[in-house]
Amino acid sequence: MRRNVSYISENEIIPLNHKIDFKVKVLPEKMMEAVQVFIINIAVRNLRGYRNTHNSMLIHSSRFTDVHKQIEKYVNEYVYNLIVKIVDYGKLPLDGAEIQSEEIRQLKEVYNKKFNLLEFTWDIILKEICDYSSTGSGNEIKININVVGVYSKSEKELNYLDKATNVIVIGGASLSRGYTLEGLSVSYFLRNTIFYDTLMQMGRWFGYRSGYEDLCRIYMTEKKADEFEEILNVTEDLMFDFKLMSEKGMTPGDFGLAIEENPDSALQITAKNKLKNARALKK
Repeated sequence: MRRNVSYISENEIIPLNHKIDFKVKVLPEKMMEAVQVFIINIAVRNLRGYRNTHNSMLIHSSRFTDVHKQIEKYVNEYVYNLIVKIVDYGKLPLDGAEIQSEEIRQLKEVYNKKFNLLEFTWDIILKEICDYSSTGSGNEIKININVVGVYSKSEKELNYLDKATNVIVIGGASLSRGYTLEGLSVSYFLRNTIFYDTLMQMGRWFGYRSGYEDLCRIYMTEKKADEFEEILNVTEDLMFDFKLMSEKGMTPGDFGLAIEENPDSALQITAKNKLKNARALKK
């Protein structure tokens, strides 16, 4: 798992424990990098024959609607400006494109750093980004990557069209209520929760479909990655117990199923009001 994880500093521009009145002034560098990775991912999937499939990125960095709205505004501006610069200079000879455009140079650096693909050279990737990312020209340019906020009173709705849709989805709790992010491959994820069950539910936001597993990237703090690894180990132990119980033909009451809790960790299995019929066991 860790090879596809990029760590967000806990001191980034959007702190973990920010308040409801937090003001976003600029996008964090890692968030911009995640957007660049997503733009490259779309190109790679297109070249692999998935041109008619949906592509999604998730940004989940706050509990508060007003903060989501600010992030949505800045991401919209960043994506538009980035794609315009790529389209303006991307069809120049490669050396010229990188000299004329800082954005293209950074995108190439991200490709070399984050991707180990032998199947496509950078010039093929850049051409595909130029071809898919916009239509029109000049003042009529249309960016083919949508930025959509999913929160209370969103101005846009998250809709996947009949044709391939490329979308960056920004939201929090509302996303956990029945939304499916089609073709999810990049997740920028800040969430400060201590419960196993809550974190496990959010694991589905990390991308998992066949055909692009190697492209999936998760941006989170190192501490949160440690917590997900702890939950994964506990889950694997529980699944082993299920298998053993089945082989012995025993019921859960006979077998005594238990979920291990780490005494040195702040994580809890679930909220205490859900543990009314549970009891603690010593190992």
